[in-house]
Amino acid sequence: MRLPLVALAGLTLAGCLDFRKVDDAKAPGDMLGTYDVAGKLATSTCGEGALGAGKTWNFQIKLTRQANDIYWLNGQETLVGDIANDGRSFSIQSGVQVVVSQPGRGQPGCMINRRDDADGKLSDSGTDVESFDGTLDFSYEVAKGSDCSDWIGTEGAVSVIPCSIGYALDGRRSGAAPEAPKAPKD
Repeated sequence: MRLPLVALAGLTLAGCLDFRKVDDAKAPGDMLGTYDVAGKLATSTCGEGALGAGKTWNFQIKLTRQANDIYWLNGQETLVGDIANDGRSFSIQSGVQVVVSQPGRGQPGCMINRRDDADGKLSDSGTDVESFDGTLDFSYEVAKGSDCSDWIGTEGAVSVIPCSIGYALDGRRSGAAPEAPKAPKD
C-alpha cells in the first residue's frame, strides 16, 4: 500500500516538529536565547531509519521562561512546559494524532497517536542560560479503532508498533546573550 507523503509528514521527526526559521514565533516571558541543538539517537524500537530518524539530528530553537513555565519555540509553534523547583530542570509534553490513511469502503483507516516528551536541565536557573542538555522521546501507537497493518513495515514507516524513538540533546546558545529584563522605574 503506497501512502501519500503528506500523510506521513506528521509522523516524521522533521514533519512533526517543523524546525524552520525560529524568528517566526512569538516569545512569551524572558528570552533565554536561540540554541543550536545537536541530537544523537539514543534509542529506537521502531526500526532502523523509521520515520526518517537518523543517527544525528541538528536543529535550532528559541527558549523563553516566565515564572515556572518554559517555552520551546520551533518556528511554527510554541510549546509550554514546566520548570522544576530547582529552577533548571524542565519537562515539556505534547501530542498529536496523525491520519496515515482515511477510512473508506469498510476499512477503518490508519491513525497514529504520537506523544513527544522532552526533559532537560538548563545551565542556569535565571535568564543567562548558555546551554542545556536533555532527551526528546517520540512514542507512537495505533489509535483506537484504526487498522495500520498495511502501513507497518512499508518503506519509511515503522517495523513494529507501539514503538519509540529517543534522542539525547545538547543545546548551545548561538550568538550573544539576550539583554537582561529591565527593572521597573520607581
